[in-house]
Amino acid sequence: MSLASFYNWWYNILYSFNKLIILNYMGKFKKGLFLGGLLGAGMMWLNTTKKGKEMRDEMLDHSAEVYVGLKDKIMASDKYQKMTKHEYVKMVQELVNKYAIDNGLAENVKKMVEKLVIAQWNHLKSELKK
Repeated sequence: MSLASFYNWWYNILYSFNKLIILNYMGKFKKGLFLGGLLGAGMMWLNTTKKGKEMRDEMLDHSAEVYVGLKDKIMASDKYQKMTKHEYVKMVQELVNKYAIDNGLAENVKKMVEKLVIAQWNHLKSELKK
């Protein structure tokens, strides 16, 4: 099972559970608890099973490739010292979209890679100051 198919599988499960009559009549707390348990089970699967670790590592590899490309692009531009987080996020989104098309990433994987790279804003700022 590839990383893309795993995320599509989880999305379908969560969508199906949301359609269940039980969830429609649950309170917000119980619904959040139930869906949080499902999400926790998925995260546990990613961290404990061999296939889950492979998928997590694959996603981190994609994120690292995008981050290195982004860092090179920023260093090549003249405005890297004045870059704001908003400009950084826009640049990340453009690069991740291009990377996803080039490498055939699923939409869910693309979003996770985007989030991981955006989370590196403070780290990148400290690297650029050196």
